[in-house]
Amino acid sequence: MVAGAAGALRLPVMKLAHRVHTSASPAQVWELLGSPERWPSFDLMLHRVRGASGRAVAGQHLLGISRGMALRIPVDVVESVAEQRLRLVVRTVPGVTQEETFELTPAVRGGCDVSVSVVVDGVFARAVVLPVWFASGVTARLLVAQAERLARSRRRSRGVA
Repeated sequence: MVAGAAGALRLPVMKLAHRVHTSASPAQVWELLGSPERWPSFDLMLHRVRGASGRAVAGQHLLGISRGMALRIPVDVVESVAEQRLRLVVRTVPGVTQEETFELTPAVRGGCDVSVSVVVDGVFARAVVLPVWFASGVTARLLVAQAERLARSRRRSRGVA
């Protein structure tokens, strides 16, 4: 903890990041990422998302329902730029706020890179940093796996191997 100019304590902020390459296009990744009702297909924490119809839009307030204990998780969409960036503020537990940013960058060799960064803030940030780091890494890899399945399915339906 760091003392500020007025003597108030500033709470620790943890920054985590993952980057994964996929052969899927940014449009195919965005088809999953930009649709809140599809988030449970790649986010192991979520069972479903309430208030989600259509695309993620900046200013949207959603409610994630966790798997198992059916906890309600407030999710605010801060920024949504189709096929480029999605920024969310998630409050999984009291005393912890996560700002999650998903960046899609077209790769020269085809497909795209998916970068996931998470800023963990709050009283219990240090206590949850390892589980959040692990969960965000799994989420990134599951998102990429789902997008690659979608890309393969589309290629098969067009008759391209």
